[in-house]
Amino acid sequence: MAENNKIVGFKKFTDIKSKSKVEEVDPSISAQPMTDSDRPMNPNMPGKSNKIEKPASRKNLMPKDQDINLPSDEDEFENDIDGEKTHEGNVETFGKVAKFPKNTKASKAYNFLENVKVSKKSIWYIMVEKMDNELQMVKYNTKEGVDLGKFVNELKSYYKKKYSKEPKICSLIESIKVDGNDKYSMVQNIPLISVDGKKMITIITEDLIKLLSK
Repeated sequence: MAENNKIVGFKKFTDIKSKSKVEEVDPSISAQPMTDSDRPMNPNMPGKSNKIEKPASRKNLMPKDQDINLPSDEDEFENDIDGEKTHEGNVETFGKVAKFPKNTKASKAYNFLENVKVSKKSIWYIMVEKMDNELQMVKYNTKEGVDLGKFVNELKSYYKKKYSKEPKICSLIESIKVDGNDKYSMVQNIPLISVDGKKMITIITEDLIKLLSK
């Protein structure tokens, strides 16, 4: 019974071999695979447009302009005065005394005179008012002049005699303190009072300038 069944659709091996063909590759065709733009009717590709793409802003990425010029000693001195650059014309000279603007650092004042090459034969002393109750004095010429600390103490004694009839003023003058050495002195605790229409620090400054300028 099994011998009468026939297998339908079976092909001989010789028939398959004779009908198969090997496809030849054209060497002129690129071996690279097709890209999306090469494929026709690609739904993912945008159509042509006249719209111009705006580049991303780099405002916050760009560094700000910076001043890379380093200040010299003279610039630093000038910048210390009221926060603005000030010409050296603000330095007043009285004989051998150079009086700098208020609150100038004594070291900057000294370096400034050095930088502009002021002769130590012409200027012996540097004077600076610090706040309203302190006066700083620096010897610019360390080989000439007087002992500043000793000199100020003598001036203090002079004031006590001058105002001996006014105990209140004498008591305030007694609180004046002189610190430092013969090259750098600080007159501290100057009374915040006015005598004869002038502040006490102004009186001391003017008297020292007169005495040191001789």
